[in-house]
Amino acid sequence: MSSYKTFASFYDRLTENVDYKVRSEYISNFFSQAESESNAVLDLACGTGSLSKFFSDMGYSVTGIDISEEMLNEACAKEINNAVFIKGDITDFKLPYSCGFCICSLDSINHLDSIESIKKCFLCVAQALEKGGIFVFDVNTEYKHKNILGNNTFVFDEDDFFLSWDNELNEDNSVNIFLDFFVFNGKSYDRFSESFTEYVYDSKELEKLLELCGFQVIGVYDELTLNPPESNSERIYYVCKRK
Repeated sequence: MSSYKTFASFYDRLTENVDYKVRSEYISNFFSQAESESNAVLDLACGTGSLSKFFSDMGYSVTGIDISEEMLNEACAKEINNAVFIKGDITDFKLPYSCGFCICSLDSINHLDSIESIKKCFLCVAQALEKGGIFVFDVNTEYKHKNILGNNTFVFDEDDFFLSWDNELNEDNSVNIFLDFFVFNGKSYDRFSESFTEYVYDSKELEKLLELCGFQVIGVYDELTLNPPESNSERIYYVCKRK
């Protein structure tokens, strides 16, 4: 999906259950392992800038990249200090400066449709980071796709909109996600439909690709812990250092 469009307007409300403060603190704890003295953070697929804001509040200088203009408009409206937002493709970008840290959160990697696309992303990150810089990202697991997302439907019924979120599990365990928004216009409801797909990637394949792209894998953890992933882990974090 090249742009979230309608989804962007409601994204923050639909993700109110995400504790961005806890997530940003968890990620930043890994920054102490960096060899770089830079305080610049690259926030890939930054969306509406919720994580960018907390990193800015912690004193980091933030560059957010996202392909969705609508998401970036939401991020810019937050007027985050020491943050700049750029419309761009996370598989094809180049910064005019280097960063000490890079993050890519909330299963954004799962939106890339091939291992070749992920390789392009990792190579861009390697180019953007200083030597010894830290790259932290997460992915949704096969378990989550099969057992949590699956062929399930989720409904959000709010005062000003209604959302039907329908998932379709494919044979390769990717999940097609169909969003139907019914937005109240004061008299009736306008319908907006969007869709995208999340893909599953094998952990060992990702680790080999990271090494190939110039990273040392420091750790692979169950979500928001320092524990190794379990068979029922829903999200896995990867912590890597630029060689």
